[in-house]
Amino acid sequence: MTKEEVTLYAAIVAACTSIVSLVFNSKLTILREKRMLLWSKELDRINELEEKAGLAVEIVLNYSSPSILKSDYPPVQQDLKYIAGRFARYPELSSTIRDLRQYCDITYGDKIDRQDFQESAEKVSHYYSSLIEECDKITKRDKT
Repeated sequence: MTKEEVTLYAAIVAACTSIVSLVFNSKLTILREKRMLLWSKELDRINELEEKAGLAVEIVLNYSSPSILKSDYPPVQQDLKYIAGRFARYPELSSTIRDLRQYCDITYGDKIDRQDFQESAEKVSHYYSSLIEECDKITKRDKT
C-alpha cells in the first residue's frame, strides 16, 4: 500500500466519522428541542390551571354579593368543569382539581343560599394549597 492510498483511506474514515457524528448530533439536538417544547407547553398548561383555580378561589372566598357571584362564578366554573381531565397523567393533581372545584361549587351554593359557608371555604383554601403544592411538585419549583 502506497503512502497516497493510506492517506486516502484515512481521509475516507475521517469523513465517514464526521458524517456519522453530524447525524448523531443532529438527532440529539432535535430530540432535546422536542423535549424542551413539550415541557414549555406543559408549563403553560400548569400556569393556566393555577390562574383559573386562583380566580375561582378569589371569587368564591372574597365576594359575598349574590348578584356578583352569579355573574362572575359560572364562567369560571365552566372553565374548571373538565380541566381535571387535561391533567389525567398526574392523578394526584387531577384529584385535587376535582376536590377544589367541588368545594368551590359548594361554597358558591352556600353563599347564594345565604347558608353557613365557613367549613366549605376552609376546604377551598385547603385544596387550593394542595393544588399549588402538586403543581410545584410537577414543575419542580421551590416554594416561594
